[in-house]
Amino acid sequence: MKHHWIKFIHERNTYVVDLNHISSFACANNGRLMFWLPDGKGWIVIHPKTNPDAYQQILDYLEKTAGQSFCSELKAKLVR
Repeated sequence: MKHHWIKFIHERNTYVVDLNHISSFACANNGRLMFWLPDGKGWIVIHPKTNPDAYQQILDYLEKTAGQSFCSELKAKLVR
């Protein structure tokens, strides 16, 4: 399996995470993306306005992996 690493800052900590090791993602009504770290020790919340690079990398990964748009309705609202 090919690794898909991203690096981001969350709550003053820098994380480097292989998205292939995340078991599930959630999309909130306000556009936030959420997931548990692979070790199960922390819940990460990525907002498009506070961390746009990581947010876009995760969306791109999910769209490529799932073959469909993730949070597409919310993404359209945020772009406006």
